[in-house]
Amino acid sequence: MAASIGNTSLVPLLAENYTQLEIQKFAIKLKFIFLFVQAFICLFGLFGNVLALIVINKKSLRNTSSSVFITYMAIFDSAVLFLHAANLLRPRRQLFIHCSLIYLTDVFTFCANWVLVIITLERCTAVASPLLAKRFCSVNSARYSVYILVTIAIISFSTAFPIVYNIRGDPIKKKCTIRKDFQLALRIVQPIIMLGIPDILLLSNFFTVYSLIRRRLQHSSNDEKLQMRVSDVNSNRKQQQLTIMLVTVNLAFYLFTTPAMIIYILEITPPNHRILYKLKRSHIISNMSVVLLQLNNATNFIFYCLSGQRFRRGTVETFNNGSVKLKFFYYRYILCDKQYRLPIDRQSISLSYSTTAIRASFPTAHIHTVKRKFTM
Repeated sequence: MAASIGNTSLVPLLAENYTQLEIQKFAIKLKFIFLFVQAFICLFGLFGNVLALIVINKKSLRNTSSSVFITYMAIFDSAVLFLHAANLLRPRRQLFIHCSLIYLTDVFTFCANWVLVIITLERCTAVASPLLAKRFCSVNSARYSVYILVTIAIISFSTAFPIVYNIRGDPIKKKCTIRKDFQLALRIVQPIIMLGIPDILLLSNFFTVYSLIRRRLQHSSNDEKLQMRVSDVNSNRKQQQLTIMLVTVNLAFYLFTTPAMIIYILEITPPNHRILYKLKRSHIISNMSVVLLQLNNATNFIFYCLSGQRFRRGTVETFNNGSVKLKFFYYRYILCDKQYRLPIDRQSISLSYSTTAIRASFPTAHIHTVKRKFTM
C-alpha cells in the first residue's frame, strides 16, 4: 500500500510552464529529502525489530502465546522495512523487481497488520476468560493462526495481483502499473482491508483494559494473594505486562495509520486548482503519509520499552552482554591479546562466595551426621 502512495496523480496537467517547472523542481528536492528520512527510518526500524526478537525470546518473556505473536510481528515489520529500503535503493529499474517489491510489500504489510488484530483478540480472550485462555491461548495455537494468516495472504494476493496490476508495466518507466479499471477500487478497497477493518477490530482493547482493571480489583485482597502460588503470581504478572505492551502498540497503530489511510483515500481526486503553494503542500502531505506508514512498522520496539518493565530489563541486559562480547572481540582478535578473558559476573562471585562460606561454617563431621540421619 505504501508503495503506491506518493505517486504522480497529485500533479495535474497544468497549462502554465512556469508552474510545471516549479512543481517538478520542488518534487525532486522533496524526494531527495524524504529519501534520507525513509532510509533512516528503515535502518532504525530494522535494528529495533531485531533487538525486539532477541529480547522477547529470553527466558523471562518467552513460552507465551503473546511472545510468539510479537516475534512474528517483528519479522513481518522487518520484512516490510527491508522491502521499502530495497525500493529506495534499487539502482536500475527492472520491471520484474518492481512488481516483486509491490507484491511482497502488500503481503507482509497485510500479515503485520492482521497479526496485531489476532494478538488483540487473543489478549481480550485471555483477560476476559482465563478458562478459555488455557485452551485457545497457547503457543501452538498462536503459531497455527500465524501460519493460516500467511497462507490466506499468499493465496489472495497471488490471485488478485495479476488481475489488478499490469505485469507488463510501462515500457518507458519500467514500472508495474495499476490497470485503469481497478484504480478507483484499489484506492478504496486496499486501505479498508489493510487499515480500516483492523482499526474497528482493535477497538476491543477497551474491553481488554476494562477486564484487566476489574481482574486486578478482584485479586487485590490479601487473602487471595496468600492462597495463590508463586508461579501463578509470576505468570499473571507476565501476562499483564504483555497485555499492556500490546495495548500500547495498538494505540501507536491508530496514531500512525489512521492519518495515512485518510490521506490515501483523499488522493482519489487530484487537485484541480493551479495555486502553487497548495500543490506543494499536497506533495508534502502525500510523502508524510508514507513516512507514517513506515513509522508504524519501525517504532514498536520503542513502545515495548516504554510500557514493559521486563522488556526494558531484558533490553538493558542484552546491551550489557553485547558490550562485553564486543570488548572481548576487540581485545582478543584486534589487539591480539590472547591472555584477555571475559569478566566474571559479580553475582556469580557473590553466590560462590556465600556457598563456600556456608560450607566452611559447618564442619564435615556434622554434615556426615546430618546425612546419616536423613538416610536412616
